[in-house]
Amino acid sequence: MRIVSHPEASAELEATALWYEERHLGLGSDFLDEFEHTLRRIEANPERWRKILGDNRRLNFERFPYAIVYSVGVDTLHIKAVMHARRRPFYWKDRV
Repeated sequence: MRIVSHPEASAELEATALWYEERHLGLGSDFLDEFEHTLRRIEANPERWRKILGDNRRLNFERFPYAIVYSVGVDTLHIKAVMHARRRPFYWKDRV
């Protein structure tokens, strides 16, 4: 399955990793590892995770208060946001 990330989602991922890294050395890498782990869970069964708005789905990270918001195409996984789980829940809704 091909993965396509919205440019703002990519920017969110990078900014959050940098923020964590500034707080504690190595924590940014831990955040990126958790992102990869969560993405692998989605890839293994993309239809499994609950829908939250239209055809968009969300899977929370296990360690950090973040989630990947995505939609599933025919053979493509569209990452819409890497969002903080407790702030502005639907700010990403206009991302195509």
